Amino acid sequence: MLASLLLSFTAAAQSARFGSRMVSVGDTADHVREVAGAPDNVASEPTDTGPREEWTYRRRGRLIQLWIADGKVVHLSDRKDEAGK
Repeated sequence: MLASLLLSFTAAAQSARFGSRMVSVGDTADHVREVAGAPDNVASEPTDTGPREEWTYRRRGRLIQLWIADGKVVHLSDRKDEAGK
């Protein structure tokens, strides 16, 4: 039971802020573009379950990476941009 609660909390915490709007795991790629605009970089990679894209945004000292599969955000990372861009 504790594990399922922790997993629920982790899934709920999977979001990134773009200005006053949020992008979360499960959002569509169209929603991400509406909220965040065009990514600074897009990389495609094949996976066992089909193609996946990694969208990278550099905003206000943050490095935000979104992994898109089947038109939806499946994972994201939001951290300090060590490159300082």
